[in-house]
Amino acid sequence: MKKIKNIFKHCQCKNATAKIVSRTIKSNSDHIFIRSVKKIVFVLILLITFSCRKDVKLNFPDYKQKVVVEASIETGGPAIVLLSWSVPYFGSFDFNTPENAFIKGAFVTISDGSVTDTLKELDPTKGYVYVGFKLFGQQGKTYNLNVTVNGKTFTSASTILAPPKLDSLYFKGEKDSLGFIWQRFSEPKGLGDNYRWFAKRLTKDQFYAAPFGSAFDDKFIDGKTFDFAYDRGPQPNKIQEYRDDPEQGYFKRKDTVVVKFCKIGKAEYDFWNTYYENKSSNSNPFSAPSNIKSTFGYNQDVFGAFVAYSPFFDTLIIPKK
Repeated sequence: MKKIKNIFKHCQCKNATAKIVSRTIKSNSDHIFIRSVKKIVFVLILLITFSCRKDVKLNFPDYKQKVVVEASIETGGPAIVLLSWSVPYFGSFDFNTPENAFIKGAFVTISDGSVTDTLKELDPTKGYVYVGFKLFGQQGKTYNLNVTVNGKTFTSASTILAPPKLDSLYFKGEKDSLGFIWQRFSEPKGLGDNYRWFAKRLTKDQFYAAPFGSAFDDKFIDGKTFDFAYDRGPQPNKIQEYRDDPEQGYFKRKDTVVVKFCKIGKAEYDFWNTYYENKSSNSNPFSAPSNIKSTFGYNQDVFGAFVAYSPFFDTLIIPKK
């Protein structure tokens, strides 16, 4: 009887083991089945996705070459106008020979309502730079620019406003002997003022250079006193050297820096602001490019700006320590 019970227990144990094995096999089978189903569903999704894919061909409008105008006049200075042809974004252009885009033989005039000055080409063999020798900027006057190229005339107007005034300049070091020029500015009350910032290192720079984002308005600073700083901008004739400069953007101890702080009109600010927005968005694939607002209106044959500047100058000799 005891033997029979042992046999019975042994049978029960075998049956239990068999059940466990059976459940394990069933569980593994279920997992295998589920994984197989998932793989099949994944493959079906891929097949559906790729079978629905459609090649899209973008038809870009035919490129239309434009006259590019970069013009300015400031208090006490002549009108300076740079003229060139636009270059297609997807086209080929040899940037080692930029003179291929220069415009020669244009007829350019500027008038203050009483005096009209016909600008001359500095180098008639190349064109590009046109300068006035008869009329010089005066505060409070509005100037009308006329540019005629291949029989088409483009016009723009700008006014030299009352100059702004910075409270003070100072240097703030960032690393070693390098740093930035800071200034304190008490912005006048009354919305609608617009500004642009330039600087030049004496004995080092040929031109006053404006850094990226050099234009701003008083939307958030109206009537407030605040401190601000800018990078050192590149010299327009030394862009590549600036890119390779280990001191790029910085000013240096012992430099003598002249800051040129200008007030500009609303249309002129809109041009520079949208220009910087457009330039910054080109490196961001997730941003929508903005349309640059030309001061020449909506004329489809011209692009650019004519800006009258009323500068305030201040000089800072950066100490050795």
